[in-house]
Parts: sequence; C-alpha cells; structure tokens
Amino acid sequence: MAQDVVFGNSLFGRDKLRAWLPVAIWAVVIFFLSTSAFGAQYTSLWIEPVLRWLLPSASAHTIDVMHYAIRKLAHFTEYGILFLLLIRGPMRGHALWALGVCLAYAMLDEGHQIFVPDRTASLYDVALDCSGALFSHFLSSGVAELV
Repeated sequence: MAQDVVFGNSLFGRDKLRAWLPVAIWAVVIFFLSTSAFGAQYTSLWIEPVLRWLLPSASAHTIDVMHYAIRKLAHFTEYGILFLLLIRGPMRGHALWALGVCLAYAMLDEGHQIFVPDRTASLYDVALDCSGALFSHFLSSGVAELV
C-alpha cells in the first residue's frame, strides 16, 4: 500500500494512524477531565444544583453522596469508552492488550493527578477505571454473541 511505504508495513501506516485518532482524542479528553477544572469543588458547582433541582427533598448528605457517585461513575464510563474505541479500532481482536492499555493509561492519569492542584491520585480510581474497561469488554462480547 502506498501510504505504508514511508513507515514500512508497521504500526505507523496511514490507515493505522487513522485508527488510533479516536483513541488519542479520547485520551486527551480523559487527561483534560483530570485537571483542576474538574476537581470535586468545581464539579459540585454544577452537579449539585442539578441534583437539588431533580431531588428537592434530598438531604445535603444525600446530594454529597450522589455527587461522589457521579464522579466515580465518570471514571467507570471514561475507561469503558476508551476500551471500546481500542477494540473497535487499532486493537481489534486484541481485548487483553486493550485492557492492558486501559490499565496503563489509568495509572498514568492518576500519576498525573499527583501534580495537579485540587486533585489526588488514587489506586481506587485506577480500579474503577479498569472495571469500566472490563465491563465494556463483557458488554461488547455479550452483544457480539447476540448479533
């Protein structure tokens, strides 16, 4: 193929680079969500008013717990999407490698948060990230069997 000539028949052919583009864009989104702008004190400014509007009789404690749960669900969802992008794109047929990439990126992402003001790194979050990727694997495998 002409587009593979420059880089040889390797991981860096034009079609293969194009397959990695959605993954790279999503990785940037995850990285952005790990900045101070998405720390708990900032997300509470828009999540908690919505929760109070949806649940006007909920206690402050309930709103706090729900805010926390939504933030943790975001970890689960971000990495579920990352896994799907990997197995539907550049790592098609290599689910274990895709899970490994999700684990590695989750660890890098939490390591990044060590240096971000108003954020903390947590192995618990890495576990949530990986469980989101694993759930996505189970879900996609189950759907594939139905189709």
